[in-house]
Amino acid sequence: MSGSNYTIACLNCGTVNTVRGKAMTLAMTCASCKYYLRLGKWNTDRSIFSFKAEPAIPLGKKGKFDGVVYEVMGFVVKQETKYHYKWREYLLFNPMQGYAFLAEYNGNWNFVWPVEHGPKEGAPEIDFYHEDNYYRLYQKYRAEVVYARGEFFFDVVDLGESTVNHEYIAPPYVYTLEKNQDSILWCKGEYCSPGEIAKAFGMPVKTLPAKEGRGYTQPVITGFRAGSLIIASLAILILMIALQFFFNGTAKEEVVFSGTFNRNELKDQKFFVSSSFDLKGGTKSVEVDVYAPLVNDWFYADFALINETTGMEYNFSKDIEFYSGYEGGESWSEGSTRGEAFISQIPEGRYHVNIYPEFGTSNESFSMRVTRDVSSLSNFFVTVLVLAIFPAVFFIHTHIVEAKRWEDSDYSPYTTE
Repeated sequence: MSGSNYTIACLNCGTVNTVRGKAMTLAMTCASCKYYLRLGKWNTDRSIFSFKAEPAIPLGKKGKFDGVVYEVMGFVVKQETKYHYKWREYLLFNPMQGYAFLAEYNGNWNFVWPVEHGPKEGAPEIDFYHEDNYYRLYQKYRAEVVYARGEFFFDVVDLGESTVNHEYIAPPYVYTLEKNQDSILWCKGEYCSPGEIAKAFGMPVKTLPAKEGRGYTQPVITGFRAGSLIIASLAILILMIALQFFFNGTAKEEVVFSGTFNRNELKDQKFFVSSSFDLKGGTKSVEVDVYAPLVNDWFYADFALINETTGMEYNFSKDIEFYSGYEGGESWSEGSTRGEAFISQIPEGRYHVNIYPEFGTSNESFSMRVTRDVSSLSNFFVTVLVLAIFPAVFFIHTHIVEAKRWEDSDYSPYTTE
C-alpha cells in the first residue's frame, strides 16, 4: 500500500501526510507532530499523547504469516484500567485477507485475527468447548489507549474506552471478545515465539522486546498431549501385564536343593557348605528361601552361591527376626521366620552354597531351599513404578506451569478461597 497518492494535511502543523490506507483509514497520527486525528474531524478534534513509545516493528514493515503478507499499519500501547499494566498492539493489513493484529506483552506475542462467527453467542461468563479445545475465561477488563502511531481503520481511542474485553485461553490459542453498546467483535489468536515473529518480518530477534516469563498462551512444550501420554502408558502397562502372565505360566519353578542345618554341626567351622546341585536351562532366575524356627529371636547369615566350574560367586545376606507376645488383652507379633533372595540371571552349571550364619540366643537351626526358574513380581512392579515416573513428572510439571500461567488472572482455577 506504500506509494499511495491519497494525502491529508495536518492542520495542527501543516504536514501533508500520505495515507496508505486511502479511504479505509478512519484515524491516524501525523507523521511530524504525532497528533491523533479522526477522519472527518481534522479541524476540530485532535489530541496528542503524553506517553511515548517506539514500535519494535517499524510502521510499513511487511511480514508473512501462514503464507499471507501483511503490512504494519498502526501501533498502539494499551493500559488496563484496573491494574494499569501495559501491552502493545500492531495493526496489520493485507488487501485480500483484511486486517489482523500482533499483541505483545513482556516479549510474548500473539497473532490475532477477527472471525466472522464467534465460538459462543454474546459474552459467556463461563468456560466453553470449541473445536476440541477447552477455553477458560482468563481475564475481563477495560483498557485505554495511552499511545498511538500510524493509521487505523477505526477510532482506536474512543473504541478502546467504551469496550469491555474478554479473553478465553486454551494454549496456544486465545479467543478475545470486544463488546460495547454498538457491536460485538470476536477474534481468535495463537501464540508466536519471538523467533517466529523475527522470521516473519526478516529482522534480528534481538531487536524485539526481551522475553520475560511465560506468555499466558504459551503452550507447555512437549512432543505429545496429556491424552496421548495416558493412552501410551496404559498400552505399555497392558503389555507388561500380558508378559507377566506369560512368564508366570512358563516358569518351571524346579526345586534343586533343600536342606536343614543345625547349629551344633558347626563345631570349629565358621560356615556350612551345601551339597552340590545342577542349574539347567541356560541363564535363568534362582530363588533362595530361608526358614528359621524363631521364637522371640533372630537369625542372620551371609550366603555365597558358587559356580564350581568358573568360581563365580553370587553373594547376598538375610536378616530374619520374629517377636511376639501378649499385652493389654491382645496378642501381637512382628517380623517373620522366613526370608527369601531372588537372583534374576544365573547361568547354568554345577553350584553349591556357602553359608556363614550367626544365631541368636535360642535358635538352633535353619533350613534352605533353592528353586530354579522362578517368576518374580518384583521386576514387574519395578517396571510399573518406572513407567509411572514419567507421567507423574509430566503432570506435576504441567500443574506447576499452569498455576504460574494463571497467577495474573482474576479467574484462576488454581486459586482457593
